[in-house]
Amino acid sequence: MEKQRKKVIHITIHLPYPTNHGASLFNSFKLFSYLHKNHDLFFACLLKGEDAKYKDHFVKDTGIKNYYFESLNVERNGINLLKSYAKGISINMFRSYSATFKKKIATIANGYDVIVAEHYEAMQYVPKNFKGKVVFRTHNAEYLIWSRYAEVEKDMIKKIVINSEAKRIKHWELKYVKLADVILGGTNDNEIHEPDPAKRKLKFYDYLHIGEDDQIKIPVPDFNTLENSLVYVGTLTWEANIEGLIWFVEGCWENLKKQFSELKLYIIGKRPDERLMDLSKKYSDIIITGFVENLEEYFTKCKVNVIPLRFGSGMKVKTINGLCRGIPMVTTTIGAEGLQVTNEKDIFIADDLDTFAEKIKLLLTDKTTWENIANESKKTAAQYYTWDSLYKILDEAI
Repeated sequence: MEKQRKKVIHITIHLPYPTNHGASLFNSFKLFSYLHKNHDLFFACLLKGEDAKYKDHFVKDTGIKNYYFESLNVERNGINLLKSYAKGISINMFRSYSATFKKKIATIANGYDVIVAEHYEAMQYVPKNFKGKVVFRTHNAEYLIWSRYAEVEKDMIKKIVINSEAKRIKHWELKYVKLADVILGGTNDNEIHEPDPAKRKLKFYDYLHIGEDDQIKIPVPDFNTLENSLVYVGTLTWEANIEGLIWFVEGCWENLKKQFSELKLYIIGKRPDERLMDLSKKYSDIIITGFVENLEEYFTKCKVNVIPLRFGSGMKVKTINGLCRGIPMVTTTIGAEGLQVTNEKDIFIADDLDTFAEKIKLLLTDKTTWENIANESKKTAAQYYTWDSLYKILDEAI
């Protein structure tokens, strides 16, 4: 039976391009591509940071004909935080708000069957009088990220501000969950947004935040050809990633170097935070590469993929990508949250620094353990984390 083509507006707060600039962008692009191929799509997107310079390439590469772009760059600072309080919205909603963008959506909305809004900040653009279906694509339980951030923050003033922001986000996030007809989210995020299984069944779809499943087909590297080195891949401006890396380096690095003097840590990602740059200056074997076009250079020489996350929510695409590629991982409970993984079978999970370091040492030295973890991780990825399974969910949800 042929799929029914619908008229769809897709609203997002970041240009999902280039796709190798981050896991969230990659996932947004895959959703965009599905909608563009299977439905009559109008794409509405805010352009932030470097997005504007990639806009024309995006239009040319995708062939999208109906679209609206608007540049919006609002800093996260104390003044704008106060302005967001005055408007009664979260700081990120304030930084993603444009009256002209809202007017554009309102003007065209009722000529469409479906609005797909990515991230809770985009839900503020769904007109109140819209008669069609509203699909809310959550990438995380956002308020939970902020709550967990507050838990690990040591500065009391910052802790109070972050907790306050978590409460404001929770208000809006849960409001939009109630307003939407369909919610596409990770399994654990859906459970957080709606604890009642009966209610969850009515409109929540387990739409996973996954990675590049074509990497499942790439063979596991030969252990004997690999360096004693670690690799980390992630967005280096995101506080959860920054805090986790600092926690790991300050708590584990000197311990590891005592046994492995040759050990290196490659931190891969664009626009690294200054605090991470300071770490690389302090330790000569911690190398910040910047953006890397082809990660195979590092996946074929590093023995261990480290993912030291202490706060966040949702399924971590960096962890799923690690499963697909078969580079054994050491992560935390947060880093493995919501995933169909088994500690010491297809991944190592450790929440204290001593255990985190011990698992790294084991993978650096024990070929049998390394190969078992690598091969089992690929099996897990193939069973649970492929795009074909998600496209079937989208067919039903849209």
